[in-house]
Amino acid sequence: MKSIKILLTLLGLIVVHAAVAQVRITVNANKKGQPISPNLFGLFTEHIGNNVYQGAWAQVVENPEFVSADYWPVRDYDDRMEGKLQNFQETFYLPALTGEAKNGFAAYWASSGNLNGRLLNEGMHDFQQLKAGDQTGYLETGVFPPLHRTDGYEVSLTARSENQTEVILQFLNLEKTIIGEATFALNSSWQTLKKKVTLASAGHQKGDPYLLRLVVKPGTITEFSRILCFPDDHMDGWEPELVELLKKMELPLLRFPGGNFVSGYHWKDGIGPIDQRPVLPNPAWHEMEWNHVGTDEWMSLCKLIGAEPMICVNAGNGTPEEAANWVQYCNDPATTPMGRLRAKNGHEEPYNVKIWEVGNELCGDWQIGFTDGEGYARRYAAFAPELLKADSSISLIANGLIQVLEKSELISRGVDPKWNDKLMEYNGNLVRSISVHSLVGRAVDRDADPVEVWKDMVAFIENYPSFLQKLVVVPMQEANVEPKVAITELMDWPQPRSVGNVTSISGALWYSGIINTCIRSNGLVELVTRSALMNHGGGLRKERGIVYTEPVYWSHLMYASQNGTIPLDVNTTAPIFDSSGKYVIRRENMPVVDAVALMDENGSTTSVFICNRDANATQEVELNWEGFEVENHAELIVIRCNDLALRNSWDQPEKIAPLFDEISVKRNQIKYSMPPLSLMRISLISK
Repeated sequence: MKSIKILLTLLGLIVVHAAVAQVRITVNANKKGQPISPNLFGLFTEHIGNNVYQGAWAQVVENPEFVSADYWPVRDYDDRMEGKLQNFQETFYLPALTGEAKNGFAAYWASSGNLNGRLLNEGMHDFQQLKAGDQTGYLETGVFPPLHRTDGYEVSLTARSENQTEVILQFLNLEKTIIGEATFALNSSWQTLKKKVTLASAGHQKGDPYLLRLVVKPGTITEFSRILCFPDDHMDGWEPELVELLKKMELPLLRFPGGNFVSGYHWKDGIGPIDQRPVLPNPAWHEMEWNHVGTDEWMSLCKLIGAEPMICVNAGNGTPEEAANWVQYCNDPATTPMGRLRAKNGHEEPYNVKIWEVGNELCGDWQIGFTDGEGYARRYAAFAPELLKADSSISLIANGLIQVLEKSELISRGVDPKWNDKLMEYNGNLVRSISVHSLVGRAVDRDADPVEVWKDMVAFIENYPSFLQKLVVVPMQEANVEPKVAITELMDWPQPRSVGNVTSISGALWYSGIINTCIRSNGLVELVTRSALMNHGGGLRKERGIVYTEPVYWSHLMYASQNGTIPLDVNTTAPIFDSSGKYVIRRENMPVVDAVALMDENGSTTSVFICNRDANATQEVELNWEGFEVENHAELIVIRCNDLALRNSWDQPEKIAPLFDEISVKRNQIKYSMPPLSLMRISLISK
């Protein structure tokens, strides 16, 4: 291992050779940087995959609106529906499922075999008609009720029948033992009926699958429009474990609803009574958009977790007027048309959303409303004044160029490399801040060395200041505008998973490196919203009804849950390493240890973040400080794993888990052995 002295200061990186490969860190409270915004520690979410439905939203039925499999969108790059149905069939032992999805029955639902099924439409909603012969029949689907947490479930059924009859709702295990049931009385009018059902949880093991069955009587014609099933501990519809984990993070900012999704999303589809919300194919991804979660539901989540909302508007196939109305719906008093609409939907007081992003990734041909640099410059010039007219107090973020490296392969997909320049030339000081999406990594060989891939990912971190300088700072300065960067999507995603990415320890350490760079940016980076909320990117997962954490959740928590906002000067002496550049970028003389320190406003606590990026060696760290005295103990959080590919899972959720401890302070110094691939937060308490 080569050795080098690395001076990590607020002003830059200075390299001086030294002889001893030992890590020494000195924090100097006499040299303070510009205070940072807590919004550096935000989070992004999107209607994609199981991020919202079957994820953060607690409702457990896969196809609650009884729509046909044909409704699921087929994207030009993949058709996943057949595989999803096959997997669902195998998981819940429903052998007729895939065939019946093409034979008059809703996707993810299977019949008893003696029913005639038809999928019909009325207004904005589809419904499932069941015609029973001379025997009892049923329609059933698979669910993962979180019985390890609660045995109570709230069921809402919207249905009708040709004549008065009863439908029995049953929950069964895969041995077909009934563990709970309720009876619904139907007539010829559509009704939404609600029941509370208690399930027998004896013998339940975490992750066990169950069946939800609707039993119809002989000789009846019954029609089902919607069924919702929430565990009774849900919080305004949200997964309670998710809410508690986000509250524990003290998350400052949540960006929604997209993402690529938002470029085809029309916000009025997601407000008002659920019966008046259309069921639509997701405009960007392989899923259906039930519109069960919209503006008011997202605002409820923000309130539950104490986060500020940040909205990205549809500048793809949306209009400036539509976006301005969204601002008014969120921020107007209840005396204006949009404010009255919000109040009518049960929310009298304004939400006061202050941060609005004008479009998402519109520079790429994968995006609805894709355009070139000149096209977006004109589009931003049309949107921004209308949004500011709706509320002059809001802060806007312009949609920036998506570029991973200086010579990005995205250029071949139609991305205009002069996007940011054209945006600034056309709009000048109408642009306050420009977004950056850093989704870094690409497909590599399955036999790729995970350590070499990781080194290349670290090289991206080390190159990030110059990357932002060329991408955003120069175009804004040339337009005589103070540069501001908003990193609104952030994720490391090399593939395959065997090399390590956002879901493994590398995701936790890579996030730390980017955040440390932002802390040292002297105010250039104003916010970061990491990807993503749940089952997308990294952080939180829900599988088979079980919520668990991934390592990046803990590194994110380390930063977000501390009160420090004032960067202190940090001087670090550490060994160095190089990257090959085979996978991302080549760089030499990178320190194996990266460190920053943040002091709170009154100087009572200083949080020191130390990351050992060496994949093989333990680092003996000596931490010193100047300019303040501390108590004789310090609080410690460590996340570590020496296997880049190891991941938590629903059945082994704590393979990678944090260590919480206290450490002694002796003679104004702390010594600690940092294992390979580890991140530590030391909280120093001032005397």
